[in-house]
This record gives sequence, structure tokens and C-alpha cells, in this order.
Amino acid sequence: MQMNDTPKHSLAFWFVSILIILLVLGFLLQIYFLFTLSKQVSDVTKSNASTTDALFALSSTTLSRFDENEKKLVMFSDMLYEEQKVSEELGDRVEKFVKQVGKLTGTVDTLEKLTTTDPELLQKYSRVYFLNENYKPADLAVLEEKYDLVDGKQVSIHSDVLPYLEDLLENAKEDNVSLMVLSGYRSFAEQVTLKEAYTVRYGVGSNQFSADQGYSEHQLGTAVDFTTQNFGQDLSLFAGSDAHIWLVENAYKYGFIMSYPENNTFYMYEPWHWRFVGTKLARYLDREEKNFYDLEQRDIDAYIAELFD
Repeated sequence: MQMNDTPKHSLAFWFVSILIILLVLGFLLQIYFLFTLSKQVSDVTKSNASTTDALFALSSTTLSRFDENEKKLVMFSDMLYEEQKVSEELGDRVEKFVKQVGKLTGTVDTLEKLTTTDPELLQKYSRVYFLNENYKPADLAVLEEKYDLVDGKQVSIHSDVLPYLEDLLENAKEDNVSLMVLSGYRSFAEQVTLKEAYTVRYGVGSNQFSADQGYSEHQLGTAVDFTTQNFGQDLSLFAGSDAHIWLVENAYKYGFIMSYPENNTFYMYEPWHWRFVGTKLARYLDREEKNFYDLEQRDIDAYIAELFD
């Protein structure tokens, strides 16, 4: 029997061969992968280098522009500061101009008030005055009868003073003080008659409590004699009464002051006789505890234009 000389490989041989082939292929694939990866890394590196160069160039350009903008900003700030200084100077000038205009406007308003105010009233708003026999306030108003002491006798008052007087009387009533008006405006002729009657009765002593014609505050129409229903025409008890105390504490709020307080150098003490001088001057006199006739004329003149404000 003839035998075959061709060797037969075992299963282990083929298994080892296949394993070797696979290892060789894996090694080759690994080399290929490393080559590809190296190429990609090289490409990325080149790309990054280009990007870095671009970024560097961009940064340089940006920094250059930033420096330029910073210089422009500084220049603009300087310009803005100068403009602000100019604006402030202009504002100061405008403010001064406005103040000057305000003063001028106030002066014009004052002059207008003075030119439209009764000239005799301005004269009477003085420490030295004389009203002639023809003087009568330009506009007199009749006080409501409920405020008069004597029924049927009309009491007149300067029309611009009337609202202040009515407010005074009504507020006194609210405080349970029933003030009434005994006398208001008196003409030159009425003052002559009254002074003659006092002179006949009291002789030269009447000069202590009764003004000569032309010198009576009543002729101006801005002075009143207060009383109450209890006192009537007898004013000897008025001093120290509730009515008198209320007037001392409140009359200035309505522009009225006592013309002849105690120790004045003109007439005897007349706590019932009050004259209207305007609320601003009356408040000043009350605050400073001064009498109208104690003021210098220049101090009085400062309140003339505001008499009926």
C-alpha cells in the first residue's frame, strides 16, 4: 500500500496562522490610523497657526483702534467739560438776568399799585398828613346793619377794607366775642361838628382824645371804633374787656392795629380805636411790639404798595 508524502497540517497550525495574519493586519491598521491622525494633527496645527496669526493681527488692530477711541474719548471729555463750564456760566448769567427781570417786574407792579391807589390814602399812610375838606375815599361801602351798634345809622368803610373787617367780626363771633362797630368813616364836616361838641363839653382837654378836622383817621375810611352791645357808646370800660383782649391778640391777622395805645405821644389811650394798615405791616408791628407812629417813614413806605394785598 502506497503512502502520500504531502504533510497534513493540524488545526492548531491554521489557527496560529490566522492569528498571525490578524495581528499583522491590526498592526498595519494601527500604523495607518497613526499616520492619518498625525496628518490631521498637522493640519489642525497649521490651521491653529493661521488662526493665531489672524487673532494676533486682529488683536493688534483692535488695540490700535482702542487707543484711538480712548484718545477721542479723552478729547470728547475735555470738550464736554468746557461746554459744561460755558453752560454753567451761561446759567449763572441767565439766573442773574431772571432775578433782574423779577426785580424790575416787582418794581413795575409796585409802581402800578402806587399809581392806581388813592393818592390821599398814600398821604395818610404817613406819620404826617392832612386831609382837606373835599377829601372822601374814592369808594366807600356800607357795613351790614347786623354789625352796627345803632339801628338805622349807616356805618361806612373803605370798600377795600370791608372784607378784612367782616372777617374780623365774624371770627370774633366764632370765638364768642360779640364785637360791633360804633363808628367808621367820618367826613371833614362831621369831624368839625364832633370836635366842636367835645370842645364845648371838655374845653381844651378835648385835644387829648379828639383830632382836629383833617387829622382824623376816620376821614380816611380805614379806621373804626369797636364796642359791644353791653358797652354801647360808653367806651370807658372797653379797656381790659374780653372784646379788647381778643382784638389785641387777633386784630393784626386782619390788618388792624391800635392807633393810640398806652403811652403814645399823640392822643389819650383809645383801646377801641383801630385802623387798617394791611396784614403785612400789622403782623410786623405785632411781632416787633411796635406802634405805627413809632416807625420811621422809610420803614412805613416799604409796605405802601402791599396795603390791600
